[in-house]
Amino acid sequence: MTVLRAIKGILVVIAALIYIGFGIGSIDTIPAYGVGYLDEANKKFIALPCIEEWRSRPTRNVDIVRFGTMGEAQKLSYTTDDACREAGGYMADGRSLTGLVLVRIGLLVPVKHWWDMPYRTEDGRLVNPSEISN
Repeated sequence: MTVLRAIKGILVVIAALIYIGFGIGSIDTIPAYGVGYLDEANKKFIALPCIEEWRSRPTRNVDIVRFGTMGEAQKLSYTTDDACREAGGYMADGRSLTGLVLVRIGLLVPVKHWWDMPYRTEDGRLVNPSEISN
């Protein structure tokens, strides 16, 4: 009977840890292959979700932006846009602690974020970020 009781105790502890793990979230930050806009005049990297807000800001200059990756921005020593960072443009909710374990053992697929989605370049090519190596 003590073996059965020990097994029940272990199962209760495992169930409690799994339950608690669902309540512990994670944050995924934009990887080096994440595409956004490079503001060369101000040396800023603007994430795609923030570009409309960035364009609506009043300015005296015409700032030209071009497509680029976070990795390219880091190599050029660009900084992230403050308003975009505050709005959460460079991060997204990830899996819970339990979800991360389930992804690790192959029972769940990793979360897809906006930076993982295919996009078109300025010359019309379709690029899949998972195929880019930085």
